[in-house]
Amino acid sequence: MENLLIILLAMGVIFCVCADNNNKNAEEIALQAIQELHKKDQAASLEGDVETLLSLFTDDGVVIPAEGEVIKGKDGLRKMLEQNFKAMKEYMLVEYKHDFKEIKIMREYAYEWGMYSGTYKSKKNNKEISGSGKIMRILQQQKDGSWKVSRSIWTVDK
Repeated sequence: MENLLIILLAMGVIFCVCADNNNKNAEEIALQAIQELHKKDQAASLEGDVETLLSLFTDDGVVIPAEGEVIKGKDGLRKMLEQNFKAMKEYMLVEYKHDFKEIKIMREYAYEWGMYSGTYKSKKNNKEISGSGKIMRILQQQKDGSWKVSRSIWTVDK
């Protein structure tokens, strides 16, 4: 009887270790996919690629900018992005980066928060303008394993 209990206990430990390893592997895969989202975001922002930026949001995406109205859905996001790029047409984005301090995955959702910074250069006189702020986003995993931004809110440092 003691042997049976020891075997059952050992099997329980093995199952727990295997389940924990599977969870770690799944989390590593999810983190890699989220890092891919970050890379696409940065590249599309630097290129002024509205279509790629839109593809990084869920269809019901919501953006709460530091100033202005809440933006909802792809049509609203497209309008916001096009207006932003049009307003900055005299400038070229030369640097844009995130520094996420925490990424927490909870099944098919994740949240991340951190800082962002960017530098624009005037096309007329090469004068640089830099900005930074804080950002928090809720991400949603897609059926193919990729991640998209579902909700985003940011501040602007003064």
